[in-house]
Amino acid sequence: MKIEIDQSGKIEHTSRPTVVAFSNKESNVLVILAKDKKAVQKYFRKIGKPKLFIYFTFMVLVYYLIENHLKKYDQIIIDREYPGYEKLISRTLKQWIKDSIAVTIAQIGKKSRAHDLAWKELKSRTHQNTSKINSNKIIKFLRVNLKSGSV
Repeated sequence: MKIEIDQSGKIEHTSRPTVVAFSNKESNVLVILAKDKKAVQKYFRKIGKPKLFIYFTFMVLVYYLIENHLKKYDQIIIDREYPGYEKLISRTLKQWIKDSIAVTIAQIGKKSRAHDLAWKELKSRTHQNTSKINSNKIIKFLRVNLKSGSV
């Protein structure tokens, strides 16, 4: 089985939230608020890698979105969000997942249920019943993985 993942609200737009979602037989949504994106961006500036902020934040969001669902799937398809960084994204996620799951990046389209779910959550603006990830969790994850040579 496969998971299709979509994002609404770009990571680099730090004045608004970003939502990542997947939906097939089950679904999950994860939101990072603007203030948390700014804190993660500040961390990347501090470590001297400001250009990687977008891609690594995106990868961590995807990882936490699917981490509790990995045993059920053999393929992850991520909507094409960052052309030119697709190999980095798929290779790094594969390292973090450490399973025999295929990670590919492709255009999933606006008809995808993942797209609808992410878009509706972004437009809801309240995010009351949605899982949120904070900057501390992202930075902690990155510290462990950046030390192990992922960057």
